[in-house]
Amino acid sequence: MVRKILTLYLISFFVFPPLVFAEETEEVSYDIVNIKKGDPAPFDGILLTPAAAAQIAVDKKFEDAECGLRIEYELQLQKRDYELLLSFKDVEIHTWKDKYEAMMILKTSQIDDLRELVLKPKPANGPLAVALGFGIGTLTSLGIFAISTEIANQ
Repeated sequence: MVRKILTLYLISFFVFPPLVFAEETEEVSYDIVNIKKGDPAPFDGILLTPAAAAQIAVDKKFEDAECGLRIEYELQLQKRDYELLLSFKDVEIHTWKDKYEAMMILKTSQIDDLRELVLKPKPANGPLAVALGFGIGTLTSLGIFAISTEIANQ
């Protein structure tokens, strides 16, 4: 149903195109007429000196070139700004890369130090263990002797 309505709507625009009412623009003619002081002007308008008319003509002639130069200047400014930002980002990337490499060197040296500590042979604890065992045994024997004599005395 929607397709049928849309089709009829589009066909009506092709068969009966909408009318456009527009006014025609008047062409402006730039007449240059030489007049002398005291002469009546042949038309209504603005009176310009020949130097002013020449200045307007030159300004109009070079308006496009000036616009092009202004655009080129602005584009060069933007290009310079973006190149500066790009070089700043390159420096930042190199800085982070150097920092990462220094951190990796530090971590590698720490890992090597810890590996040496873990794999290093432990000092012999044999004599210390014997002395500690003798001391504990002696104290235990003396304790048992003291308790047994205390029990016997009571």
